[in-house]
Amino acid sequence: MEITTFNQRKNVPRMFQFQRMERIVKAMQHPTSGVPVREQKSFLSTIPNAFTGTDVSEWIIKKLHVKDLAEALHIASLLCYYGYFFHVTTNEAVQIKDDNELFRFQAPYFWVSTNWTTGNAEYAIYLLKRTLRNRQRHGLEEYEMRALDDLKKKLIHQWDFVTMQAEAQFRVLKDRKKTDKTIIDSQERAFWRVMRPSPDEASILEMDIRHDMYTYRPMKREEAVKRRLEYLQHTLTNRVRTKSSQTHQSLCAFCELFTDYDPFLGNCSPSNPWLTSDTDRWTLMQPLVDNPTQLRVRRWSFSCKELLSDPTGISEFMKFCKADFSTESLHFYLHVQEIRHCPLAQIKQKADAVYREHLAPNAPQEVNINNTIRTKIIKQLENPYREMFIEAEKHIVELMKKNSYPRFIQSEHYRNLLQNALNPLPKKPGIFHFVKDNYLRLSSSSSDEEYDSDDQVRNIDNILMNISTNNIQNKAQPLIGTLVNTTALATAVVAMNSASMQSMDGDGKRISLQRQTIMK
Repeated sequence: MEITTFNQRKNVPRMFQFQRMERIVKAMQHPTSGVPVREQKSFLSTIPNAFTGTDVSEWIIKKLHVKDLAEALHIASLLCYYGYFFHVTTNEAVQIKDDNELFRFQAPYFWVSTNWTTGNAEYAIYLLKRTLRNRQRHGLEEYEMRALDDLKKKLIHQWDFVTMQAEAQFRVLKDRKKTDKTIIDSQERAFWRVMRPSPDEASILEMDIRHDMYTYRPMKREEAVKRRLEYLQHTLTNRVRTKSSQTHQSLCAFCELFTDYDPFLGNCSPSNPWLTSDTDRWTLMQPLVDNPTQLRVRRWSFSCKELLSDPTGISEFMKFCKADFSTESLHFYLHVQEIRHCPLAQIKQKADAVYREHLAPNAPQEVNINNTIRTKIIKQLENPYREMFIEAEKHIVELMKKNSYPRFIQSEHYRNLLQNALNPLPKKPGIFHFVKDNYLRLSSSSSDEEYDSDDQVRNIDNILMNISTNNIQNKAQPLIGTLVNTTALATAVVAMNSASMQSMDGDGKRISLQRQTIMK
């Protein structure tokens, strides 16, 4: 069945891949700017509508701006494997070379994306039609004969229809010109070579690596199974076996250690900026600060990874290393991180700088790595990449864990940091913390003197908080608690009366809305 509509084509696997290739093929078939298609002479015969491999490679280099000939030939070979053009003599997909081998474009009717749903009935009609023609030129191969026998068994209920269709197509083909018959026959044969390849060939439409390994390469299956068994045996011998109770204890200890640093599980120290007006958390949690908090400094002692993941911790660690005359390892680690995050054009320059400063003989800050890693890095300097120093980085981090990091944690410098670190106290949110500070303002007011300041609002919150606290503490003595609460409320009213009297205007017509609220 031919696929013509967009809704049918979008369900085809790898549809976007086919669309990109078809754009290139349509540009190749352009009558003026495409690949030159003409009659080609081969010995004593003339082959119509053909082109050479050299023509395709030159067109790809010129139109697609490909600088390498090998890459241009690779692109042409992929288009040939997907059936967009084929070899004239063998009607197969072959590796394109820069020579005079002849090829022919496939008709759009026979493109894979157009005939994705082609089934057994169409294939049986094609094979049966070839049996009706000259056996010397159009005879079936062995795998095609076996396929035809299998299709007879599968389509026994509609074999009469298959025979009728094959004979009708054969009669129509007889009436065509010899040149047209040759072109149509080659295109149809090339199409079925792509859709139904021989069992010894891998189908380009089924590029599953497991299918390719176990089905089309039966000689290498035993080798693959042996490698799999060796891998499983290796994993079983080196398996770390721990009891579930120990694993649970380790997980619980890890959670308890980091509870204070999780805003959801612990406290959002010093205060939650979304519930209070205190924004100190955003200031204290910046990457680089002059005076870190006590929780932040204590976290550096958990592991070397925690220290190196904090820019402030790296800064303090660098100060200690300078005093200890052991900065080469930390400098090397920081330079490797720069290479990992730098632009691609600067990788070679930075890699050479790292080698000259840390790895070259008699380098100013030479690091302690073995000769195997050093030799491997020297070979990779010609074509550097971001992860070329990863083995050296792991080795240097392990050395820092054993040497400089324990000395830093036990040093006087770290104790002074822990002692002088900030320990900000949390600020409790007010009773009406979800209301903005200007909720007492009136829309008709025009002077800022009519409103109470933020300090007065906080005083009200503190008074009401103390009243509620006294009420909770005096549950056992209701009468005394009532008298105390009444006295405290009266004191609050008097204080607010004096504050609100000062905020009245010249005519004395307006009383503060806050006073009315407290009186109620």
